[in-house]
Amino acid sequence: MDTRHSGTGQRDAGVPENRATLLIAAGSGAVAFAIGFNLGAFGEVFFDQVFTVWVVATIVFVGSLIADLPPRTWLRRLVLLVPSLWLLVSWLHNTYDLKYVDVRVVTAVSLIVTGVAIPYLGWVLFTVINPDFPNLSRRHRGAVLIAIAVSLVIGVFFGANNDAVLTCHDFKVSGNDLPDNCRRGLS
Repeated sequence: MDTRHSGTGQRDAGVPENRATLLIAAGSGAVAFAIGFNLGAFGEVFFDQVFTVWVVATIVFVGSLIADLPPRTWLRRLVLLVPSLWLLVSWLHNTYDLKYVDVRVVTAVSLIVTGVAIPYLGWVLFTVINPDFPNLSRRHRGAVLIAIAVSLVIGVFFGANNDAVLTCHDFKVSGNDLPDNCRRGLS
């Protein structure tokens, strides 16, 4: 591992491992912040974020089938179909009268499957989309994971306390619903 330092004692950003760490942490942290903000402000993960995960997982799944791309094992490929399960359950729930199947059972099963599979799905997507990640040192991988976790927590904090930095007008012009605690101001 090359950990060159500049004359000022700082790490050299030109080292590939440092660039990969920064790129992966910045992109993943931005996504984590957005999810956290909406979770904090509205108590929900928005459908557009769920669709984004579904599209990415589906593209990676199809790519692994038609090209020499990871994941290469069927177990890992099947995990990529978990977001499709969300869509299927939602479609069944919203389209059909499930009088023979209790909707709570379908929801509970999908939550259990999702709750168990989602961390694995995240890891698979993370390592497939960011192929440099598994090659990073333990310290750099830890830095990426910490950056993502901190971004998520900060997103939840700012979402829950959105009235400290945003007004209802900010939510209106962005096309969002108004959170319960938005600050009335410019209307």
